[in-house]
Amino acid sequence: MPVTDVATEHDTVGPYNRLSASQVNSYNSCSRLWFYEKALKLKIKQIPVLYVGRAVEEAICRTLKESPKLLLSSASGTILSNIPISDDGRPSRKPEDVWPANRIIPRSDSHLPNTIDELEDWAKSRLRIHLEASLDYVRKDWERQERKSGDWSDVSFDYCLEMCCNAISFHLSEVDRCFRTIDESVLDNWRSGQREYWPAPDGYGYEFNGNHPLASEGDITLCEAWEIARPWFVEPESGQFSMNAIHPEYWFQGEYDLVYRWDGKIKIVDIKASKGVGDRSGDYVEQLKMYAMLWWVTHGKAEFVTDLEIWYLGANVIKSINAPSVKEMSNMETEIKQLWSQLKNQKLSIEMFPALPSKVRGFGEGGVAKAAPKSQNRCDTCEWSSICEGGEGLAYYEPKLEHHLPGLISPISAVPFAQLNVRFNLAATIESINYTSEKAPEIKIIQDGYRASVEIKVEGYQNGGLTYPLGLAKNDLIYFDNAIITANYKGELTIKIDPLSRILAAGNKDNYPDTLLDFRARWDIIGKLAYKFERSGIGRNGREWRRKGLVIYDREQSIKISGWANDWGHQFDMAQEGDYVLLSNLELDAWANQLRGQVGRNTRMDIIG
Repeated sequence: MPVTDVATEHDTVGPYNRLSASQVNSYNSCSRLWFYEKALKLKIKQIPVLYVGRAVEEAICRTLKESPKLLLSSASGTILSNIPISDDGRPSRKPEDVWPANRIIPRSDSHLPNTIDELEDWAKSRLRIHLEASLDYVRKDWERQERKSGDWSDVSFDYCLEMCCNAISFHLSEVDRCFRTIDESVLDNWRSGQREYWPAPDGYGYEFNGNHPLASEGDITLCEAWEIARPWFVEPESGQFSMNAIHPEYWFQGEYDLVYRWDGKIKIVDIKASKGVGDRSGDYVEQLKMYAMLWWVTHGKAEFVTDLEIWYLGANVIKSINAPSVKEMSNMETEIKQLWSQLKNQKLSIEMFPALPSKVRGFGEGGVAKAAPKSQNRCDTCEWSSICEGGEGLAYYEPKLEHHLPGLISPISAVPFAQLNVRFNLAATIESINYTSEKAPEIKIIQDGYRASVEIKVEGYQNGGLTYPLGLAKNDLIYFDNAIITANYKGELTIKIDPLSRILAAGNKDNYPDTLLDFRARWDIIGKLAYKFERSGIGRNGREWRRKGLVIYDREQSIKISGWANDWGHQFDMAQEGDYVLLSNLELDAWANQLRGQVGRNTRMDIIG
């Protein structure tokens, strides 16, 4: 099975604390790089090529999901999109749910492609439709990013389409092999309606009442081979990261691109919208080996991946990787678990992650290994060179907390990041509750005469289940676990519920001792500047808006701070990456593991070192 059903009651790790192949590769290339991006959660510049890869893969998968026996080459790209989704973001297993393919009458075999070339023409027409929509979607996503960089006009639709067509050509080779070599029992089982527990997405549900709706009679048809050879991939309509494969002990997870399994063998394919040139091609090889290990351990160490492939769509090349042996997979499993224990079971600080990167590896087009230039240093092209002593920056030092600022009589005493507190455990009574058409109710609470609104920002709790109990009513005593308290410009309090917090209907009041009066409205903090960002747009009233922000960090964590452009002083424009800055009279908030700050009119920023 390519997807793991997690028993939340046994999952002591949680989705936010697992390792992934990208994290392992990042750590192996440079432990400081891992710390910046995974521990401090610094975000790299968002260049268009990062989004192009997503669009290309989505267009490919949406085309693979479709069938020439259901759709004309010119049909809308959304016909199979409206599938039933469960609360966990996965395709629903409720038998009463209706799937879009069930609403479509299959076409006659006499009107279907009869040759590989005809099937390819149909698929290319579908690719063009899906790619236009996918590129438009990721372009809008890129435009929303605070750290967007580059120029979207550099993105070539024709080049993206060429990469998509290369992938379909690779897949059609598999279809042709299926058509020529399929075992009769495999064909009979498919025609009888047998399905995998996690079937390849095709617009149908998990089970058929009888034969497969697209089955023919006699010898296998080319369109049947298209259906049977279809690889498993993540359902395009599913929630992000909802269809991961997860280690039985929960400390490692991955998401496969394509899994071919129609002939009883397992082939995992990694899709890359690139030519395969450069150091990262080495990471792709290691990622696939980790995926082979993950498949092995999630199948009781009894089922093996036989083939691993990287599809370099920019080079129109398939690179085959030797599947690791049992000994190699056992060693890999042990090493990754040790790394997870090292990274996740202790408090981390920057000193634990020296800026000692590994050597740059060389790869030519198609991921062919070659010698890397001797003068090339990983730090030279690192995103964090300006703040890291391995590059052009200086080593982190602990700044003093008390500062005398120009124009102020009293000194400012900053609070260390570790002492910043925006989360509370408190008990309160529901003063009013309003159930709307949305699932999350609108709640107002009262505690010792003080009132606050409750804002349920997300319904899914980090360890599974809802962030609030069902059936809440007025005058109920409820318990807020790890909830965030903030205040608006009027001073009105709001209790926010994010993935790390929840509301409970029962509890021991001694475990929820905090009060609304424990909330602190303003803070003074000092940190090292990682980067600045800006966002702008047109509001609903037609007026232009602009926001500025920055991310600062100490030796253990980072804080993302933003505010309206007019609320920042001239020191914001003067500050450079690597500077130490003091922000006084700052509002604090949080989302998951990320602390956030809000600049107001009375906030002051000073460069102090």
